[in-house]
Amino acid sequence: MCDTPRAAVSRPRWGALYGTTVPPLAALAVLEVAAPPNVVRTALRLVLALGAFAGMAMWVRSNRAAFDLADWCDCAGPTVTVRVIASRRPLPAIEGPSAPAPAPELIAQTYELAER
Repeated sequence: MCDTPRAAVSRPRWGALYGTTVPPLAALAVLEVAAPPNVVRTALRLVLALGAFAGMAMWVRSNRAAFDLADWCDCAGPTVTVRVIASRRPLPAIEGPSAPAPAPELIAQTYELAER
């Protein structure tokens, strides 16, 4: 966008990623070496793998603003156009009582009815 130097932007915390993913993966490696019975090993593999993926997902979610701001420069703010869309319908204007609706006409008076 421009060649101006970037302002101080929060950066992704890579240490937090390593801290949340390395322990479950190391435990998974120890599990493979220890070789407990098949059912226990399968359950522990599942729990440790899901723990590693959950840690990565939480890290990505907590650092999404840093990823978004990583490509921005100082002049980006004034050049971005933001469209605001109202999320609620406007309230109708309050008016006085309206005239009563006309009474419906009888069907026999409006249409010609035929026997079946």
